[in-house]
Amino acid sequence: MSLALQLGSALGFLLVTLPLYWVSARVSLRTSAPTVWLRRLLVTLIPAAAIAYLLFRISGTGDAAQRAITTLLPDLIPAAVTSILSDVAAQFALFFSAACVTLAAYAVTVPAINDVRDIDLSTWTAVRRVARFAFALTVFLTIAFVPFERIVMGEDLGLAPVTLILFVMILPFVTPVLFRFFRSIRAPIREERDRLESLCGRAGLDVDDIGILTDADETLEIHLRGLPGRRHLYVSTFGLKRFDDESLGALLATNAGCIAYHYRAIKLYPLYAFLVVCVVALAWGSAIWYAVMIGLALGFWLPVLWAARRAVRRGDDYAADRVGAATVADALERIATEQNLDIPSGGVGTIFKSRPPLQDRIDRLRKRER
Repeated sequence: MSLALQLGSALGFLLVTLPLYWVSARVSLRTSAPTVWLRRLLVTLIPAAAIAYLLFRISGTGDAAQRAITTLLPDLIPAAVTSILSDVAAQFALFFSAACVTLAAYAVTVPAINDVRDIDLSTWTAVRRVARFAFALTVFLTIAFVPFERIVMGEDLGLAPVTLILFVMILPFVTPVLFRFFRSIRAPIREERDRLESLCGRAGLDVDDIGILTDADETLEIHLRGLPGRRHLYVSTFGLKRFDDESLGALLATNAGCIAYHYRAIKLYPLYAFLVVCVVALAWGSAIWYAVMIGLALGFWLPVLWAARRAVRRGDDYAADRVGAATVADALERIATEQNLDIPSGGVGTIFKSRPPLQDRIDRLRKRER
């Protein structure tokens, strides 16, 4: 398809999304819980990126990239290699184009985020940090998607579920590497390492390595990646600077508790299982498999979310046993204060969340304290 159509598709997407996200961000500031609504607005960037991907695919961006690679490569290169490289170029062009227009939509929300968080962060700095993550994600998705697409589009479609299962099995082993690829990380200085190791010991958290996130100096972030015995801890510079030992130790303990009660596994692995069932249904086209897929989506997702929320509560109990319920409650309140966050309480919408509302967690810990 023509270049004019591709540029028109990008322009049309921007003309719709930029005003929509700007207005939505401004409206969020006028609500009673602006941080909650801004967080929801940012989550919608994921389906927006998917729509952009489909739009660029329909307009022929991937085909144009394939033709460009085929034209540029010399004739001496084997046809099989040319085919693979052209597929890589097509998918990279599609993911990269979708990332660029989605970043533009994100950029118009940054001033509202600065207002509600009361921070001085330039739009360029915010976009540059997210762009680094978006580019790394583009590369990763391209590498993962191309072989899977070739299997799905090929003759032996039955290999697709097996490929997905193998991908899910190796993901825990490569997560620490991917995390370092996506984020800006430095090694801690001696004082930081000694402090974090001492707090980890108090929290009952066994980590193999520690990293400091240098791209999160306005937000508290604590991440634990890797398999048992090879856990990697990542803490943002904001957390190190703005939280004292008591609060930071309590937050590390809640993370240790979530690991002990398998919060991430409960949250993620049913999703992976559902994806496998979807691919199996696509591969074999059985009416029974379609029924199983719909049944999983409708019948089992809410219990999974309930189990994830229960794991978080048990993680809070674990932290309370280690450092005290009052200390954990104070640390959770400190998060909201330091980051100007709203503290939502429970409601009907809670059943669709994998974490209990922050206020409910705090109230529960206060009751335990009495």
